[in-house]
Amino acid sequence: MIRPTRLSVAPTRSRSRVHHTTGHLTVRVMDQDADGARVGLLATQALLLSGDDVRIEVDVAPGAWLDVVESTGTVAYEGEAPSSWTVHATVGDGAVLTWAGKPFVVSDGIATHRRTRIRLHGTGKVLMQEKVVLGRAGQSGGDLTMSLDATDDTGPVQVEHLNLGRQTRQMPGIFGNLRSMDTVTALGWTPEPTGEPEAGTTGPGETYFPLDRSGAALRWMGIGRFRDQLCDATFAAWREEAMRDYRHRHAARHAQEETGPGETDRGPSRSGRDRSRPGARLAQASAEITR
Repeated sequence: MIRPTRLSVAPTRSRSRVHHTTGHLTVRVMDQDADGARVGLLATQALLLSGDDVRIEVDVAPGAWLDVVESTGTVAYEGEAPSSWTVHATVGDGAVLTWAGKPFVVSDGIATHRRTRIRLHGTGKVLMQEKVVLGRAGQSGGDLTMSLDATDDTGPVQVEHLNLGRQTRQMPGIFGNLRSMDTVTALGWTPEPTGEPEAGTTGPGETYFPLDRSGAALRWMGIGRFRDQLCDATFAAWREEAMRDYRHRHAARHAQEETGPGETDRGPSRSGRDRSRPGARLAQASAEITR
């Protein structure tokens, strides 16, 4: 049995502390400052084979930020034994986790399950995007179930279970002949949708769900993922909004820590960057994502 991929990030006075262990996936640090990091996830073997149980455990310490980038999409290949993909994330007070997923393709002849568990603390925020494609070229796709269980210090924020098995999705009003679904979920704050394409140009339509508590979800369904013109732009805009709020809190916190006139914020970082501009690296990382 392959152990889980574990990833944690915590702020320090110079360079954030990033710890990780390799499982089905390995971690590569792409960008980093004193408070967080942008990391890439790379598969260490062919994924997702029949019987695979991929587990990813993420911990974002209070006051830290983490941006997760998947290097490629994932194909759940056919086989007799079910496969699964599980993400368990804990996000501390004042922390931000953003995760833009690549397409998850469900081949014919496989039953697979995607499970996401999120634990928010204090003013922590999470932004995740999940792209699902039913079937490879010329296929209709196997059985897929998806679940999301998100809680904070008060209780449940969003609990969802989707059964997209072959028989279920053919029922009236479920999925029909559609093959793609893209979902952007924000937890910890309630952003507004960024726009709406002309009706009928990308698929049956997009649906914006403001949650009963602090959060929102935007979901698109269609016949092909390349027709989705809204979710990628929404993820980029909501990420910039989450990081902008984070930078404002970050700057205010450092201003309160100053003990005398003329004292620098924390001194230069190890790479010599000006620490009086704590959001510069984050803004650059955000710009790279939106390109």
